[in-house]
Amino acid sequence: MDQERIPPRLPVDKLTELERTVLDAARLGEPAGLLDRRVDVEELAVTDDPGLCVRAELIRDLLLGRHGELDPRGVLIAGVRVLGLLDLDRVTAVTGLALVGSALPDGFTCRHASLPELALDESLVSGVFAVGLLIEGGLFLRGAVVRSDGEAGGVRLSGAHIGGAAVFDGGELVNSSGPALSAEHLRTEGSLFLCATVARGNGEAGAVRLHSAHIGGQAVFDGAGLVNDSGPALNAEYLRTDGSLSLRTTVARGNGKWGAVRLHSARIGGQAVFDGAGLVNDSGPALNAEYLRTDGSLSLCTHVDDDGHRRNAVMRGRGDAGAVSLHSAHIGGQAVFEEAVIADSGDGPLIVLAEAQVDGLLFLPATVVCPQGRVEAGGRSCVASASRTVVVRGLVFPRLGGVSWREWLHLLVHHTPEYLPQPYQQLAAVERAAGHEGNARQVLIVQQEDLRRRAPEALGGRLARLRYRLWGWLGRYGYRAHRLVLALAAVLALAGGTGYTAGQITTGPGTDHHTAERVRPPLPADTTIPAGTPCSTVELIGLGIDRGLPLGVTGVRARCDLDTSTTAGQVFTIVLWVLQALLWALATLTVAAYTSLIRKPA
Repeated sequence: MDQERIPPRLPVDKLTELERTVLDAARLGEPAGLLDRRVDVEELAVTDDPGLCVRAELIRDLLLGRHGELDPRGVLIAGVRVLGLLDLDRVTAVTGLALVGSALPDGFTCRHASLPELALDESLVSGVFAVGLLIEGGLFLRGAVVRSDGEAGGVRLSGAHIGGAAVFDGGELVNSSGPALSAEHLRTEGSLFLCATVARGNGEAGAVRLHSAHIGGQAVFDGAGLVNDSGPALNAEYLRTDGSLSLRTTVARGNGKWGAVRLHSARIGGQAVFDGAGLVNDSGPALNAEYLRTDGSLSLCTHVDDDGHRRNAVMRGRGDAGAVSLHSAHIGGQAVFEEAVIADSGDGPLIVLAEAQVDGLLFLPATVVCPQGRVEAGGRSCVASASRTVVVRGLVFPRLGGVSWREWLHLLVHHTPEYLPQPYQQLAAVERAAGHEGNARQVLIVQQEDLRRRAPEALGGRLARLRYRLWGWLGRYGYRAHRLVLALAAVLALAGGTGYTAGQITTGPGTDHHTAERVRPPLPADTTIPAGTPCSTVELIGLGIDRGLPLGVTGVRARCDLDTSTTAGQVFTIVLWVLQALLWALATLTVAAYTSLIRKPA
């Protein structure tokens, strides 16, 4: 049956004076109600004054068109108490509804309804139940107070579709038994605003629940206060926004392993901004943004208001997940932690960046993790290393900002929970890409030292670890090959010095023969220098080098050699054998080191 043919539940002759005024105003598109003075909505909620009360049935009749044609500007009522539950379930309204500064103590339900627009600005409502609501324009609850006691939520917008913006600025949403705002699978064509909104909820669903919501513009929580003592303050898992997400100066206090603010697998079409925000969770992460993806930057910076007051971003959490967890996140712009104050009240990491990818600058000042901003990469442990750690396993970034490579190296050595090679390789790649090859080599040297210190079992037994330690001392693990060349030259000099020393020692008391001296000439005719004659200084040095060289000979031994029939000669021969073995080893390591350097990409 056509709605126009259905008689209203409240005929005109049964309307109060105020209700007739509302009817006439709706036909003219004018506001009705208490317009000339303001009454506190708390007082309206308990008043019985007929001059301040409008029955819910009249509003339903008006929106169904049962009182005839209404002005397209909608039903506009201000400063009244709505008597009874305002039931608009499955109503297809002929015009919009605005209840401003009014009280709806019995609640408001519009499940699966269709309205051109809905506004409850500055009104007091005991629950807004709008599952599946379709609004062509915007939804406005600016300055509204919603108090409820239900597990499903104080404001229930699950599956709703808003054709414009959804605005809750300055509102107070309270629910002692569930979410203050439950809007999973909500879709808006415009932005979502909860600026300066206070939302107090209860339970694991979150004080504000935006699970799988799709916001066609921005999601803005600037200056909001979100509280939940038994779950997340903001649960936005799988949230999708076409614009930015902003929580500037937002205060969010949550509880539990899901985080105070939960953005697991959220997709942000612009920036994610937490400047000046304060997120607190004493039993889990302050910010849980695992698998977050942003097309723009991530910012946890200081906020400066119009009066010049500065407010740092403060994140305090607890547990192994970290105070700020960005595990496997993908930041399409910069990741900026300038002057952020991050703390874990237990023994967990401050920031988890495992498997994260930052496409722009990673701006993480060293003092965010290490208050002293130290640059030492070895020696004693940093005094803050046990309680202030960062997890960077698999982190990829093109450039560092706010931290020198030495400070970042200090963080890798002293402020990571375990040795891992990839973070060092990443830092070395960044330095190499910037043309700082020497810095890259130093990073890789420190990597090997950290391996030897924190994961010695990976090197093998005690002998293997000792050999690796020697390799590090001699050639800096192949990254300082010139040290091997110097060591090779030193051993050669020692071999020459050994030959010279042998020429100064006699074979025994009362004899003129020396441990190293002229040998018998190979041809009887060559008698110009008889055997037993002392060798010259050059010949003695050449003798040591000749016996020490692993390959090639100088020919000196044909004229001057050790007398191995004596004890001293045998001792010097053994010494030179040892030096020859060292030269073999050093020569091999030098060739290997230089070959490795040649193969490294520039």
